[in-house]
Amino acid sequence: MTFQSRVPNTEAMSCPAVAETSITEVNQVAILLPDEAAPGAGQILADLLLSANEVIPEARYDVSIMRLCDFNHLSLGRQQRSMCIFLGDIRARWRVKAGDRAALQTLLHRCRQPILVGGAVFLPREAGMFDGHVLAVHSNFAAAAEEEALQSAASGTQYHLADPVHSAISPLATPRLLLDLIGRQYGEFMADALGEYVGLDAGDTRFQSKATLDILQKAGGDNLIEKSLHLMQQHIEEPISICELARQQGVSTRKLQRRFRDCTGNGPQSAYRSLRIERAHQLLTHTSMNVYEIVAATGFGTRSNLSRWFHKQLGVSPQAVRRSAYCEAGQASARAMAG
Repeated sequence: MTFQSRVPNTEAMSCPAVAETSITEVNQVAILLPDEAAPGAGQILADLLLSANEVIPEARYDVSIMRLCDFNHLSLGRQQRSMCIFLGDIRARWRVKAGDRAALQTLLHRCRQPILVGGAVFLPREAGMFDGHVLAVHSNFAAAAEEEALQSAASGTQYHLADPVHSAISPLATPRLLLDLIGRQYGEFMADALGEYVGLDAGDTRFQSKATLDILQKAGGDNLIEKSLHLMQQHIEEPISICELARQQGVSTRKLQRRFRDCTGNGPQSAYRSLRIERAHQLLTHTSMNVYEIVAATGFGTRSNLSRWFHKQLGVSPQAVRRSAYCEAGQASARAMAG
């Protein structure tokens, strides 16, 4: 499903229409690094795309990070990629060794969406491709771009989307470019939600809850449901009644329940419980709070009530989640000490 922009705040409207699409293709993404790049370069971009897999049900990104020189040694030439991100920096022009030029040409030729970042804007010229296209060029490279007759986007442009090649002035501008591309494919609402989920947007943290995103995705971004979920997030520790939830938004309890069922298939109480279970899971996994403290912090009342709903929704007990978290933490510590 592809979502449109956020719906207007109109109480009379029902669940907004959602356009159907059959996007099932895996997007093969290669993040290419210069030889001198740090080993961790590109990881933030990879994390953004992999987070899209979590947040957007239709998203399927398979990401690999490699150096251009590795391409020749991995027999990857026949693999067609949906996206190739040539991750240059803002300090040095990306110069290609003679032995890597064929690999560069293959990647640019077989990739549906090449993205040139920073000093990588000169790569197509070296490969003899994409001549005459507008590129976002960092000011550090403006003089060189003018000398080589590259067409630069207007001053102040952070990134530029245009077939057959996209561009960004720096690695830090690239996440915004990727969010724009994701918005074009999956809808602006989901791109906005992904941006907030990974922390690219300032503002509140409504969309940093995976459970919230799942419900909003089903609801197509319905405004009443979004506001309801926000209120639920504010009252996790001491849950308010559904009647009070409706009253605070100026609608009847019946209308709120009907909107949730029409748009998500479940009532508001089920959504509320999902948010509280998610919070309990986070506390079990990432804190040392005991189960009784977590029961109090998520409004479940008793340990048995928390356990019952954990089993029903997640298929495991709170104790099993805590044991798994401790085991993973111990293994990570052991690996760090061994390293």
